[in-house]
Order: sequence, then C-alpha cells, then structure tokens
Amino acid sequence: MLEQLRKDNPLIICITNDVVKNFTANGLLALGASPAMATEKLEMKEFLTHAGALLINIGSIEEEKIDNMMTAAQFANELDVPIILDPVACGASKFRKDFCLKLLEENEIAVIRGNASELQSLVGEANMKGTDADTSLSTESVARNAYERFNCAIVVTGEVDAICVDGKINLVENGTALLTKVTGGGCLLGAVIASFIYNESKPTLELLTEAMTTYTVASELAEKAPNGTLPGHFAVNLIDQLYLIQESDVAKNRLVKEV
Repeated sequence: MLEQLRKDNPLIICITNDVVKNFTANGLLALGASPAMATEKLEMKEFLTHAGALLINIGSIEEEKIDNMMTAAQFANELDVPIILDPVACGASKFRKDFCLKLLEENEIAVIRGNASELQSLVGEANMKGTDADTSLSTESVARNAYERFNCAIVVTGEVDAICVDGKINLVENGTALLTKVTGGGCLLGAVIASFIYNESKPTLELLTEAMTTYTVASELAEKAPNGTLPGHFAVNLIDQLYLIQESDVAKNRLVKEV
C-alpha cells in the first residue's frame, strides 16, 4: 500500500491542532501524501470533492471552530470520504468529550485514533492531565471496549499499540518512547493513518496495521539515526525516515501479534 500511496499522492484534509500543523504537513509530504490544512466550512465541500480522507484532530478546539468541524464531517459523509477522529485530551474537559460524542453520534467515522486515556474517556471515565495517557490501562481492552461502543475501527496507542476492526485485534510492539517527547508524534500518526485509508470508508485490519507499522518502524529508524536519541534531532529524523522508508523495511522490522 505504501508504494500505491506514493503513486496516487492522495489529498488529505487536516483539521488539526494549531501546534502541529507544520509538523503534520511535512510528515505527510515526506510520506507521499498531499496535505491541505483547510478549515473553513465555506470552501470545505470543494476541497473534499478531491480528497482521499479527512482528519479531525480536536487538539486546539474552540467553540467557534465546532461548526466548521461538524460541517466538514457532514460533507465528508455525503461524498463518502473517510473520517479519522483524533479526540485529543477528550478526558480533560467535558467540552471536548461532549463534542466528540456528538460528532460520533451524528456522523459516520471510519477510524478513532487516540491514546488509552482518550479512548477510555469516550466509553466511560478516565483521569487525564492534558494529553497525558494513563499507562496502567490495557490498550487491548480499551480498543475492544471502544469498538463495541462505536462500531468503527479503533487505534489505541501506548507502549503496545492496539488496532481493532470488526472485533479482531492486532497488537503492534514497534515504536519508541521518543514519540512522546516531541509535540505532534500522535497527531502525525492520525494523519498518516488518513493517508493510508484514502477512499476506504471501511478500512481493514491489515491496512491499518500497515499504516501503524510504517509509522512506528520509521520512528525506530529515526531513533537510530545520528543524534536520534535527542528529541529535536529525532523529530527531524522522523520526517526523513517517513521519506526513506520502504515496504521491505516495514516487513523486516514489524512486530505484530494477532489476538
């Protein structure tokens, strides 16, 4: 799929966190996708007509942005453009959680991607300090519970990542803790997933696993690159490795367990 993605250069609309727009756009360009950070509802249908996927990341959500996000989701559903929801820090405030639940109730979402605390917050209650995740939560259990609640593909990130589609789960053991030491490590992942599932409103477990392992293997290679254990160098190295990574690198290094 990576080679096909690079050939097709899909347009990915990213309504995302103000802090990570540049990092996300550069990451998608390196991977082979075409990012557009469009947010205005008055032009959204025109953009989505040509788009492969829509990412809605609520990291910088404000009341005046809600209508744009909801309108974008409605147009995406109308045009059969898959939506990826990243419910950033949705357990930190009622405002964030209520918006995510409303978006999920009123629209078809292809994938929800978040850390364990974020997904646990959507299905029940979880304590969050900002975007921090509770590392004691089982990503596998959270993924299964979220799938049962929302009936869409779920990607839960943590020390071990869990992907749930149609009740089946893959665990991915690739990755590095350095992804938590730079702003946008998780946000970029949401955009990478969007790039892999372009035009796929019902992405398969295999497709999401390829997206996840491509990103996490790239992060491991970034850590091994010169000065890669330093957060600033790691962030740059990650962009480079998304540009350099090949399907053979992923096949050689991926650590995936079916459960």
